[in-house]
Amino acid sequence: MTNHPPLSRSDFAATIEQRLRDEPTIEVLSREGEVVQVRIGQRHLRVDLTAFYHAYRQAPEHFELVYATLLRTLHDQIPVREARTFSEVAHRVMPMLKPIVLLNAVFEKKLPMLAYRPFLADLIITYVIDEPQSVAYINERHIERWQVGEHQLHEYALANLAARTKERAKFLISGEGAQRLIIAHSQDGYDATRLLLPDLLVSWKPHFPGNMVIGIPNRDFLIAFSDADESILTSIAHQIQLDSVQREYGLTDQLFTIEDGQVREYQWV
Repeated sequence: MTNHPPLSRSDFAATIEQRLRDEPTIEVLSREGEVVQVRIGQRHLRVDLTAFYHAYRQAPEHFELVYATLLRTLHDQIPVREARTFSEVAHRVMPMLKPIVLLNAVFEKKLPMLAYRPFLADLIITYVIDEPQSVAYINERHIERWQVGEHQLHEYALANLAARTKERAKFLISGEGAQRLIIAHSQDGYDATRLLLPDLLVSWKPHFPGNMVIGIPNRDFLIAFSDADESILTSIAHQIQLDSVQREYGLTDQLFTIEDGQVREYQWV
């Protein structure tokens, strides 16, 4: 695309239509102007190419990037229950920390068992497909249908979490010395789960005297602080304990730290 004049609006739409027809998992139903109707699995989707054309016109040499974004937009609209292959949803797999009692609820409701691995402090790592308005838990039936191993699922989930954190996570840093606080407050459903990113946590350690302590009282909150001042440590630990039972999506009052690049349960001295 870089050796030719920019495509006109109609030529851009025609080129996109042809590229979509070449995709093995996409069936093009029709195109009228800049609106393309496609079917992916059992899902009938309508996509307006106007915004994608504007993005292309700003940088015609990045046509492939615009097209890749279009594909991702289409696949992001596929509910997990309709995905026939793991590749259709791999870029949307995310880890999510949950209390282990969730497994009891799944069992009692006679639902397919979740894909998970044990973590620390009565927590488990579950795996979800990030959807526009919610998440869908991956269960043993998905694993069987997609023929994907648990290790591969875990690696994809962590890589996606790290990428999202780098792209859009928000962290509040306040105070100095023993009063220093770092709080994850992206409110994207994965703030507490960022405890699974040891490289991120290691980068925070130099900001704290003594040991860095981490709390994840609920799904949407992660706080890192110092244990150098016992009164501050006790006060924050008490608030974490309250929040873990009073806030929505409660997780644990257990404190954590990082040692030798690994997350560990914090041990009070």
